[in-house]
Amino acid sequence: MRVGELAVVFDLDGTLLDTMTSAPTAYAHTIRARGGPTVAPAEVVAAWHLGPMPAVLAHFLGRPVSAADVDCFHRHFETEAASARPFPGVVGMLDALGRAGYRLGVFTGAVRRAATGVLAATGIRGHFSTVVCGDDISAPKPAPDGLRLACRHLDVDAAETAYVGDDPVDLRCARSAGALDVHARWGGAATAPEGASVVAHRPSDLVDLFVTPGRRRRQT
Repeated sequence: MRVGELAVVFDLDGTLLDTMTSAPTAYAHTIRARGGPTVAPAEVVAAWHLGPMPAVLAHFLGRPVSAADVDCFHRHFETEAASARPFPGVVGMLDALGRAGYRLGVFTGAVRRAATGVLAATGIRGHFSTVVCGDDISAPKPAPDGLRLACRHLDVDAAETAYVGDDPVDLRCARSAGALDVHARWGGAATAPEGASVVAHRPSDLVDLFVTPGRRRRQT
């Protein structure tokens, strides 16, 4: 474990929020409603690496995505995400990191309308100084663009940042950017990807890792 982190950036779905049922279901309903095939939520998750929501929809619909397609997705997502909640322990972890002086951000592949809506609805938006979304960048994870943009917004170097995510693509993104990769297993990931620098089994593990006597960070 290296020292020097001043910021912690988080993935959203499956890391901060338990949306790993609601979000794929919203995609599946949208794809079917807009004339596409019947797809299982697991098939949607497997396609998330393609980019933000329009890219995933286009993949399954087999055509360019229209404004009506996008609106349909948001209607389904808002319905499905109404029951989304932070994982147990996430709010306390964010409070502890904030009190310790860490700069906190989010980098998610979700589009801004969906991401900011669910962050606000779950009451945790105020913890983050920046939220970078899939439609803010041209290259999706594991490209480092979004994480580096979040670091610029937080006024820190990537080398001073930890990126916390539940998927191997998040860890590859962190390494590509030069940040510390932290695998969040509390969302249900069965095993840690090979080579993960840090494995957190529960949100409190991040507090144990970063908030220790003599290593408190400067206030933002």
